[in-house]
Amino acid sequence: MNALDGLKIIDLTRYVAGPHCTMLLSELGAEVIKIERCDGGDELRNIGPQIHNTSLWSAVLNRSKKSLSLNIKKTKGKSILLDLIKQADVLVENFRPGIMEKLGLDWKTLSQINKKLILARISGYGQLSYNQDRQAFDATVQAETGFMKISGKKNSNPIMIGTVLLDYTTGLNMTIGILSALYKRTISKKGELVECSLSDAAMSLSMNAVPDFYENKNDFAQAENRDRFSMPSNTYLTKNGHVHIMAGSNDRFYKLLKAMNNIKLFKNKKYNTLINRISNIDELDKIISNWTKKHTTKKIGIYLSKVGVPWGEVKSMGGFLKSKVGKESVVKAEIKNKTIYVPKLPIKFPLHNNVLDRKVPLLGEDNDYVLKKYLGLTNSQISKLEEEEVITKKTIKF
Repeated sequence: MNALDGLKIIDLTRYVAGPHCTMLLSELGAEVIKIERCDGGDELRNIGPQIHNTSLWSAVLNRSKKSLSLNIKKTKGKSILLDLIKQADVLVENFRPGIMEKLGLDWKTLSQINKKLILARISGYGQLSYNQDRQAFDATVQAETGFMKISGKKNSNPIMIGTVLLDYTTGLNMTIGILSALYKRTISKKGELVECSLSDAAMSLSMNAVPDFYENKNDFAQAENRDRFSMPSNTYLTKNGHVHIMAGSNDRFYKLLKAMNNIKLFKNKKYNTLINRISNIDELDKIISNWTKKHTTKKIGIYLSKVGVPWGEVKSMGGFLKSKVGKESVVKAEIKNKTIYVPKLPIKFPLHNNVLDRKVPLLGEDNDYVLKKYLGLTNSQISKLEEEEVITKKTIKF
């Protein structure tokens, strides 16, 4: 039995933050019905390399879900959606603020038709009225919240983080919010409204930046690859690549010097305390770099592991996926008749087998399944919905 078996979720999300949230829930065992536009579905289906008209990115985020193509702007389409919501535990949406209200799917209306419904709302900057005209993506929120100003070299042009980190963090936060609301519902027997925004998620990742700004007027800035508060912690050139070493505490610094066969340096007043090392870090980094450049990354790893200093070889993503740990971080999924590899759910239940059908749905592939199982429609009724363009036709070529 999976952790969330029996949980029914309606997924009105697209792109990344929302689909990441509902993917996590589906991988934990919930049945997720993804509602998609009839004319092309989730826009993410068309971004990047594709298999069977489904991008690999979409495959990662929408595996294990059911796809129902539905035109909710049509009266019958909206009626079908409302009938599904009546049976759902959770509804997740990431429309621009105000859209749900325009569709007549506001919290007051939904909570009246399903008193136990959890409505989960994801946005860029929150649901406040002055944000309703603003669309938001991860990159725009990175720009707004200062994250483009903390990446890259000092005084460089603004640089994005190399992945949509805020989208993923928001999706993860919303998953926690939904699970918390479901737990509360077991006590109150009532539904709950849950909201998450990318801008709030950004601030949750900002270390000490918020209080430091208010208390000391300090603005978060680039630190390059150095740790902000412990030294030495940096990326160093080796004989055949790069290695990241973290030895900021006194005990780890001593162990690093032991690996370097340079214990005497620990007695030097320039480096014998963290404060002194921070004040003289440029000089200290040169000493460490002169040592790392004489050895291969593998040899340095052996030295540092032996004395207990954290280190990591700088690899490409592909390089990591070829490693033993990397190979354990992926699972198989299927798009039609094609097997692909996707990231594994990071959550494990060692005492139970998490049994899932990691099928990636084509657009509208599960129309019959959803409409028959949840609404009891017949083949002729489904065919009529196809003719009226409320759902996509089975004859669509994928």
